[in-house]
Amino acid sequence: MEKKKIAEFFDQCAPWWDADMVRNEVTITTILDNCGITGGMDVLDVACGTGVLFPDYLKRCVNSVTGIDISPEMVRIAQSKFPEIQVLCGDVEQTSFEKQFDAVMVYNAFPHFPEPARLIEALARLVKPGGRLSIAHGMSRAALQKHHAGRASEVSIDLIHEKELAALFAPFFDVDVIVSNDQMYQVAGTRREGQIHSHGGHRHAHAHSSIHDHSHTGGHEHCSNDTPMEELLALMKYMVSHNDAHAQEMAELAAKIRAAGKEHAYKRIMDAVADFDILNAKFDAVLKELTEENTQ
Repeated sequence: MEKKKIAEFFDQCAPWWDADMVRNEVTITTILDNCGITGGMDVLDVACGTGVLFPDYLKRCVNSVTGIDISPEMVRIAQSKFPEIQVLCGDVEQTSFEKQFDAVMVYNAFPHFPEPARLIEALARLVKPGGRLSIAHGMSRAALQKHHAGRASEVSIDLIHEKELAALFAPFFDVDVIVSNDQMYQVAGTRREGQIHSHGGHRHAHAHSSIHDHSHTGGHEHCSNDTPMEELLALMKYMVSHNDAHAQEMAELAAKIRAAGKEHAYKRIMDAVADFDILNAKFDAVLKELTEENTQ
């Protein structure tokens, strides 16, 4: 799927895009609430189209809105409708921004990005630590698949399972929204502290820590009784981050198995990934409790 073809497709759609737009106000409100869009935030709307959500951001008194879309015609229309909003024409995965954002929203556009894992990593770099990322659709997965079965199939991939998307979030975000029902689809999370590095195609988010190298050996390492609590907390934080990275790798493997036609195996692996994420979330909860106790 070439990005040039995606831009050309949406250039053709742009003139009638607003006329054909169907809005479910309740669903849109839920999606914005789940992303935590509120007053004073700097928001980035990725694949913003003609600015469908721009009025909703403005009603919530955000500090600023920045839109970006790969279609020049979509951008032209959005700029004409909302001259007070900066709208950029480009590929978000390749564009340099002057700042990070409190919230990044991808609404009704995710299947038009051919490499989901690469997109999530790129967006993670654009979200402030403590900020929010939301991938959302105002319809069900089944309805979206049907909607994209025609001409749009040439510029779309299947909308991945919400658990698979949550696993792609996991190295960078604490996921707290996973919704897939008859009305909507959404995964959202809060960006953790730490720098993002790429290693051999695998993406890892490393928390700021004095611990950088932990090798696995045949023996067991024991912490002495006088190990500072700060060092223990740093180790726990490192383990949470690494567990998230491993969950993502399992999800990527599952996607390849699915592409090989093994749907049942794919579902079993994704169930295991979900269980792994739950276990790691419990471990992370203990970490947060100990961190709060240590700061009191």
